[in-house]
Amino acid sequence: MIIIAKFKDVFKKALLTGSSPERLTKSFCVGIFIAFSPFPMGHTVMMVGSKYLLDLHFPTLFISTSINNPWTMIPFFTFDYAFGYWFVHSLLGFNPGWTISLAKIFGSGSICIWSFFIGGMVLGTCAALVSYPIMYRVFSRLARSAAQPLSTNPQANQLP
Repeated sequence: MIIIAKFKDVFKKALLTGSSPERLTKSFCVGIFIAFSPFPMGHTVMMVGSKYLLDLHFPTLFISTSINNPWTMIPFFTFDYAFGYWFVHSLLGFNPGWTISLAKIFGSGSICIWSFFIGGMVLGTCAALVSYPIMYRVFSRLARSAAQPLSTNPQANQLP
């Protein structure tokens, strides 16, 4: 509960300093896309680059990108590959010849690099599009609650 309260505080401060719900939502969704992107170790570069190129709110971008961190990286990339494998091979019926043979390195089978990259890009795009209306509503409500005075009585807002 303390973490959620801290996140709310960060977003309320951002709204009070002039960031609009649209800007915060766009920052969050780009961060979600970056979190799902299939470029290991490129997330930081993508985050900083998109902050300057798209004029995004950096704390929101950082929080949403950090969903994929060293502890969650393996599940994210596994899900990217599994979805991509289904998408490329089953749904599209595409069997690319370009595969990386991991049998020589780890004694395992081959992995289709296209499945990994396509799966990450499709999942990232879908996650960003699905989260946009949800986060817009959340940030709009936070903006309304941040704009409301503490009380209708001006005397009650003063510190003792």
